[in-house]
Amino acid sequence: MSEHTSDLPANQPRQHNRRQALKSILGVGALLPCASALALQNSTPAPKPDKDFHRKVSQLAERSNASIERLVNFTLTPDNLPWTQTLGELTAGQSVTFLLNGRWWIVKEMNLWVEPGVAFHARIDGGLTYNPMNNSGTMLADRSGTLEIARSVGEFINPRGELFTPQEHYIAAEGLIEGVAIIWQNDPLQGLIELSASGDIDGLLRAEINRLNHESSLPAGWHYMYMFGDSGIFTGDHEGHIDCHTHKDVGILQYPIEITLEQGLGISWNWLVERLPANVAEDAALSHDYLSIAVEFDDGKDITYMWSAALPEGKVFQCPLPRWSEIETHVVQRSGSSELGKTLNEQRDLYNDYQQYISGEATHVTRIWLIANSVFLRSSGKCSYSDIVLQQGDDAIKVL
Repeated sequence: MSEHTSDLPANQPRQHNRRQALKSILGVGALLPCASALALQNSTPAPKPDKDFHRKVSQLAERSNASIERLVNFTLTPDNLPWTQTLGELTAGQSVTFLLNGRWWIVKEMNLWVEPGVAFHARIDGGLTYNPMNNSGTMLADRSGTLEIARSVGEFINPRGELFTPQEHYIAAEGLIEGVAIIWQNDPLQGLIELSASGDIDGLLRAEINRLNHESSLPAGWHYMYMFGDSGIFTGDHEGHIDCHTHKDVGILQYPIEITLEQGLGISWNWLVERLPANVAEDAALSHDYLSIAVEFDDGKDITYMWSAALPEGKVFQCPLPRWSEIETHVVQRSGSSELGKTLNEQRDLYNDYQQYISGEATHVTRIWLIANSVFLRSSGKCSYSDIVLQQGDDAIKVL
């Protein structure tokens, strides 16, 4: 299947307007100072969708004895509004594995794209969204109902997948996601093992078997933000630490907390950053790959303390991404590569930082976040966190 574009001259102005709208939204013009670095980093051509993907999966299923209830093929293109496609009924407790193919463009002219698993989402009858983040993923039905699908690259405003992006901007996109939903009769891991005995599709079955066998463990209380799924970016296999490894993906880990925002409130943490996901300044939309720890307040705002590749320590700026620019303030806590590989202790006065950088009406801290993003430049970042503590006078709340 070809990509969702048209060669008809009558459609050319419409496609041009879509591209221009998307570029305007993402602030591509702000990238001009680092355009050469971005071009070099993104010089690898995007993989072409496998035109025989659906057929290959169907043939593999026919050769196997896996306990599959049914296979459902699907395709998502720019004009598909969220949740308008359905894949049949599931019963509570039933599992479905998604195998995905294709790519979704951020800005095609700059060769900026994401893997299909980053953009794909599913839900049941308007329930909470599921995002595999990888090109394979297995979803457990939390209720009986209709399986619905959509695509989003950070365009949902809540866990149920409602758009914050205007529809005309949402369809100002280019890309294609082809997928197969494998609805299982019984245990999905056993079904995948049985299916893989007859072959594989670009390593997707092996990857999903490995993921199910080694699902990431996290310390008590930590969970992924609704907007991005669990791709295994964060793991907490040893007590008191959370390790982070991001590669062409994005994740936000959150820890809920309730503490009064008053004078003297501070936060401290240890981190060991081994590799940064960017090698250019991260204050433009399409180079906004970074590692950070953030604090959310009860007015919905947050301050995120990041380690920058090129911005000077102490620089403060609003997030360059749509919607996030109204929510998130970035503070460059560390910069450059000279201290990579060292365990460093950081301390911030949260009360003073909030008054200086936000100066809103917040009265409480509500969440601690860990953020890792490598979607735009498709590189890798690696770090670990420990000893995250909120301190108010003699009282200390240990978060990690």
